[in-house]
Amino acid sequence: MREIGRYRVEHEIGRGGMAVVHLAWQPDLDRPVALKELVNLQADPARFLSEARIAGSLNHPNIVVVHEYFEHDGTPYIAMEYLARGSLRPLVGSLTHAQIVGVLDAILAGIAYAAEHGVVHRDLKPENVMRTEEGSVKIADFGIAKAQGELSNLTPAGEFLGAAAYVSPEQALGGQATAGSDLYSVGVLAFELFTGAVPFADAGSGTAMLIRKVNEVPPSVHELAPEIDKQLADWVASLLQREPARRPAGAAAARALLDAAAERTLGADWRRRAGLPADVPVRVEAVAPTEAAPLTVAAALLRPMNVAVGVALAIAAALLATWLFEVAVGAYVALAAVSYLERRR
Repeated sequence: MREIGRYRVEHEIGRGGMAVVHLAWQPDLDRPVALKELVNLQADPARFLSEARIAGSLNHPNIVVVHEYFEHDGTPYIAMEYLARGSLRPLVGSLTHAQIVGVLDAILAGIAYAAEHGVVHRDLKPENVMRTEEGSVKIADFGIAKAQGELSNLTPAGEFLGAAAYVSPEQALGGQATAGSDLYSVGVLAFELFTGAVPFADAGSGTAMLIRKVNEVPPSVHELAPEIDKQLADWVASLLQREPARRPAGAAAARALLDAAAERTLGADWRRRAGLPADVPVRVEAVAPTEAAPLTVAAALLRPMNVAVGVALAIAAALLATWLFEVAVGAYVALAAVSYLERRR
């Protein structure tokens, strides 16, 4: 078992463009941790640790607890709260409207708290939203995008590594990410949760998607999914405004607007229905069951083992062996009865 600092690494539980996440054990406190190993880090480790420690000081029910940032053999690591249910990603496209609003409400509560403490996330996406045992969510990876540099996760070809879908237009233009940028990312998350796809998913490439973000207005959630109430769809559209000034004044304001829309459209008790499922539903292709033919006594008598005994019965009769004939008859009837009863259960 590999040891990194004071942690015993058990096995890998996730991998992304800039990090590998391990399940590890912290012996001194007797607890599991998620140990994130930063790879492909373009910022120098000292700068990363400085930025990350600021973000790690955040303490909120909807933000993943960071236990420690440290460097081991020149590689930065983050030891954080281990949430066994994993990220939000597997649930995208399968949640009820009340559950979606519950997820968005929790995310907005977390980023509102962070904004009050001068911290912007810069990389909100389903992979960075972790599910809790209580059926809510917590945001992970605050501060990492800033430590990396605003656009340092661009490849030479100009493609974002998995972030093009969630980045704001101002970031795409090279501007500084702000709390308003996080709101745009929440809008993309909301769009995806309601419709199953991100805006401009048909762009074909990250670069094309960024160009469309800067120049086009995303389609309405209500147009794509008419069953979604227009008030909720309008709320999503308000977060996806291209100009930051046209978005809500902050995460707290956006949360208040969302809660009001949810009460009008889902009812005052929507929070009671907002808990996430304990287990991720496994989608499998439905196969129509083959209806078995009813088993009759006659069919039971024709099963292979019974046929073998029947042959023995015929031989016994041909040899005029009375005792063998009686044994064979008893075995034949007994096997047929067992076969019949097994299939009738």
